[in-house]
Amino acid sequence: MREQILIGVAANRGAPVDVLLRLLSDEAQACWDALCGERDLPPAVLDAVLAHPDRLVRRRIARNPYLDPAQRARLLDDPDPKIALAVVVQPVRWSTGTEPRPLPDDVVRRLLADPGPMLTVEELLNELASTQPGATAVEIAATHPQPEARAAACGFRGVLSDERWLALQRDPDPRVRAATAAAITRDARLIEPADMPPYRGHYHWQVLQVGRLSRTLVDQLTAEGDPVDLKFMAYNRHLPPDVVELLVSHPDAGVRGTAAKRGDLSAEQLTRLSADVDEGVRITVSMHPALSESQRAAIVVSRWPRDSFDRLRQPPLPELAIGIARAYSVNPLLRREAARDPRLPHAVAARLAEDPDQGVRLRLALCHPSPPPPLLLRSYREAGERDRPHLATRPGFPVAGLVRFARDPDPMLRLLALLDPEVPADVVDGLLADPVDQVWQAAAAHPRLPADRLRELLTGDRAPYAATNPALDGETLHGLLDAAAIPASPR
Repeated sequence: MREQILIGVAANRGAPVDVLLRLLSDEAQACWDALCGERDLPPAVLDAVLAHPDRLVRRRIARNPYLDPAQRARLLDDPDPKIALAVVVQPVRWSTGTEPRPLPDDVVRRLLADPGPMLTVEELLNELASTQPGATAVEIAATHPQPEARAAACGFRGVLSDERWLALQRDPDPRVRAATAAAITRDARLIEPADMPPYRGHYHWQVLQVGRLSRTLVDQLTAEGDPVDLKFMAYNRHLPPDVVELLVSHPDAGVRGTAAKRGDLSAEQLTRLSADVDEGVRITVSMHPALSESQRAAIVVSRWPRDSFDRLRQPPLPELAIGIARAYSVNPLLRREAARDPRLPHAVAARLAEDPDQGVRLRLALCHPSPPPPLLLRSYREAGERDRPHLATRPGFPVAGLVRFARDPDPMLRLLALLDPEVPADVVDGLLADPVDQVWQAAAAHPRLPADRLRELLTGDRAPYAATNPALDGETLHGLLDAAAIPASPR
């Protein structure tokens, strides 16, 4: 119970600075994860964490999703190279109301200038390209004053503009010019069967997707007929037309469906795939950019796929004009793509807010900077468990009147009642008896809980949840720390 109470105090959003500073003592190690990694911190507490003599404290702050990028950049000055390097790695988990944000450009430049003892410049850029918006990090490297960084950028030809690539080929430093030549040679090299990895795994499939496969290797793969290999190979832009035709007409629907995403399909192939016997293939090809809206409308789809949206892992946005055009498509999957663009003009966003497809509305509610409040509440009621907490933290979520959900059969709607700024104290008290843990725990942490009930909770088995209540004053919180034998000030 002692450790759980410490964790509750650490999570208390109303805890004063002097209370939080006491939790940095060795005796309070049990709550360091909650304190340093799972909440936003006042500036004075953040300063104390970054200056803490125990690297375990400083290491925890490195993965805090509430730190803004400039705050995370302060880790670069840490004497422990592992902690300094952690500025590159995004938090493992993004808490409700948080989302990935790129490091400032000047921080990326600093990292590329001095990656430290644990990574080469190439390894660092690989990491940055996978955790930052990749094109941005590579562009910074390509224009970096240090030739080592510019040479590392040559390994990312696919995300560099033709103009930037030409500048690297003409770079005054011979190491950069050599790196561009090596990249060209590597990209042009034909991969033979003997060059393939000895086992099927990530690298094996990556080669099939992007490598220049020799005709011998292509024929071998098609003869073996492994559907998984052929699906990965179907992404390869270097395939000759006869192999593309083989994949488009393959008996395996998964292979045909992957081939349907290719940009080099003929009009006849698109027509054939649009009438494929497998609905999944028809759905995939329905998004093909070469189809007209009338051709999309003619594709028979009995049921569009249920929405699956990961707000944290999305491909780069296209040009805004493309997104706007998609917003007016007959295809709901293209409208879903459009709805995730935060740059959409108000009129376009308003149109999508009334879209008949739930997936379109959900994306707009999660991604638009100012979604209509009625859309947010509607999306919350329709969404699955994963998206509901994020919707409730979006700007403009309509909290007035939510107390009407206090007796709803859906526990996630009962939770909404606690967001109402005018929720009566007796309603909060009543939700302490809720059979669902998440609901009664939220009630225990609610500032409108009657004071006598809050004091009562602090003496029972629900004390850890009551300890998170922001209505608790500093004296009470200090008393909880005194009872847990936490020193008056950290050593």
